[in-house]
Amino acid sequence: MGYPAQVEALLQKGWVWQGQNAPLNKAENQFVSTGWHDLDQRLGGGWLQGSVNELQVQQPFIGELAVLLPLLAQPSTTALWVNPPAQPYAPGLHYQQVILNQQVIVNEPSDKLALWAAEQALQSRSISVVLIWSNALSAIQVRRLQQVAEAERKLVFVITPKQREEEARAYVTRLQLQRTDNLYISVLKRRFGWPLPAFPCAVDKHLPRRRRAL
Repeated sequence: MGYPAQVEALLQKGWVWQGQNAPLNKAENQFVSTGWHDLDQRLGGGWLQGSVNELQVQQPFIGELAVLLPLLAQPSTTALWVNPPAQPYAPGLHYQQVILNQQVIVNEPSDKLALWAAEQALQSRSISVVLIWSNALSAIQVRRLQQVAEAERKLVFVITPKQREEEARAYVTRLQLQRTDNLYISVLKRRFGWPLPAFPCAVDKHLPRRRRAL
């Protein structure tokens, strides 16, 4: 079923969110566990294979990497880190059982080249997960990443500051991370469901006391 021209134009700009019906068989979507039971439940099973996911943070280093540690620590995970805000701390990653020689870091000040590097990595058999730190990915750029990620059945995570605008983007999942006494996660967008209010994520229990956030 087609859309009126006016609605189609809004969809192309990423200004309209399209809901979808939940599938009868979730296994067909190949969800990958986040490693956090409460988050898996709220996302309907975990990260959807072949998806671009956004982690909005109020400031860097509040626990965003801790949320992704169970995925990064899987022996099969090879990850490309694009423009991390600081040099990843190798001893800390090793402590968390992340295989260091399966982590590739790219620092590219040009947004265009950074996006190109991410797309190339997604098409490579050597990379299974891409992490991107960016302040300014457009709706069109997110859609391009989503097309490649879906075609290659890879996972992409975009770590970005808390958004003030309401422009819809092609992210499969949008999470907002905030820290008070604990790390709280709000589900702003998820596949097959409505947004959900903030809930505590027990990442701190799995981190050394001297480093409560990665």
